[in-house]
Amino acid sequence: MNKIWDFAAFGKKEALRDDAGVALRYDELAALQDTLSGTGPGELTMMLCENSLGALAGYAALLNGGHPMLMASASLAGDMRRQIMNTYRPGLVFAPRALRADYPHMQELYALDDYVLLRTNYADACPVHPALAQLLTTSGSTGSVKFVRQSWDNIRANARILADDLGMTDTERTITTLPLSYTYGMSVYSASLLVGGVMIVTRSGIMDEEFWDLFENEGVTAFHGVPGSYDMLRRMDIFCEDFPALRIMSQAGGRLSRELHRHFAQYARDYGKRFVVMYGQSEATAAISRLPAALSLEKIGSVGVVHPGGEIELVDADGRVIEETHVPGELVYRGENVTLGYAAGSEDLARGDERHGVLRTGDLAERDEDGFLYITGRIKRILKMAGHRISLDEIDEKIMDALNIRSVSSGTDDHLVIFVLSEADADAVRPFVRRTFGTVRNAFRVVTIDAFPTNESGKLLYGELLERAKEYLP
Repeated sequence: MNKIWDFAAFGKKEALRDDAGVALRYDELAALQDTLSGTGPGELTMMLCENSLGALAGYAALLNGGHPMLMASASLAGDMRRQIMNTYRPGLVFAPRALRADYPHMQELYALDDYVLLRTNYADACPVHPALAQLLTTSGSTGSVKFVRQSWDNIRANARILADDLGMTDTERTITTLPLSYTYGMSVYSASLLVGGVMIVTRSGIMDEEFWDLFENEGVTAFHGVPGSYDMLRRMDIFCEDFPALRIMSQAGGRLSRELHRHFAQYARDYGKRFVVMYGQSEATAAISRLPAALSLEKIGSVGVVHPGGEIELVDADGRVIEETHVPGELVYRGENVTLGYAAGSEDLARGDERHGVLRTGDLAERDEDGFLYITGRIKRILKMAGHRISLDEIDEKIMDALNIRSVSSGTDDHLVIFVLSEADADAVRPFVRRTFGTVRNAFRVVTIDAFPTNESGKLLYGELLERAKEYLP
């Protein structure tokens, strides 16, 4: 059996505790795994994810019992859930009881708290490769049938990497801040189970007072978030005083602005916490590099160095490995957590390893004199303006550094659109862009919108912004 975690090793220790005080021990997770082992290990199981005790317990027991999992958000519209289901034809569905009425013709095999395990009626389910453990959506593909294929070895290796990078032990008390269907949310949970930690489970979010009451009352030791999480925390001024139990704060899921990096690194240093900036991709099961907490203030904007056991190269457009400092190139990663490849349909479930441990990330990065990495943009987030290549990410970063204004740039060649959140921001950004980016000249517009579109894990939806940008192009 392709086990990832050894539940029995932690016996009667708590594994999960929800906001009502209901707890589940590791030996109870092991018993649940045994119970569910008769419901079709080897069959693809589609999980509609929420942050609840039943959801997290069932996920761990099913996956550890040999069920390959397809992870999708329970908040997806019904037609999108049906499209994914009809594309991949899973043998089982693990869903919130609140959605049970959407599947009246499926047989109920097991009920677990607020979740039910159902058998589908597909007669032609496709074979699943024995290495395939999980299908996880790519970070920008909410509402898509495209998934990353993760192996059992990928998940095991990634959990160990994350636990080591963050210094997690069996005394860790982590709280759900990200969806289970999101790569970093799943990775944090996997690492917690690996070391015998406790996951505090709540549907409340960081904007809710109940979340912070639970955070303090449960003695949470670790907070994990994405850039959107930390932006919200800064606006709410949550981390302006000490949380005595808190030991570590980590950030992944995209580039953190230098201002936010500096603010939370300083908070961590002032109050004796560790603030760890991480970089990764779903295609690497999450973890690629990390900035050690001890250097979080000295290396503002850096994503650190590759984790032990991994390798990184920066490669230019001609395939030459870049050895020089401060010269950007595509970041290429090698490691045992590099995933098998993509799936766009059920026929891809039978595919084996197509990456062979090598991932071309599509991210541009450069190294400083000490070998620390800085992500400078995406290969595809490049425009040509008056014949010159410009990085949309660089524009946004310079606006933030100079003006402390959040912006998201988009557009097409020779037509730049910069989105901001207020007219006052727009009035400041227009002259700055003309002054700073000579190649842009007057071929740009600054547009005010109410909010930047994001998916449920806080990732910017660049495709949606591009469609909006096209409305302003000649």
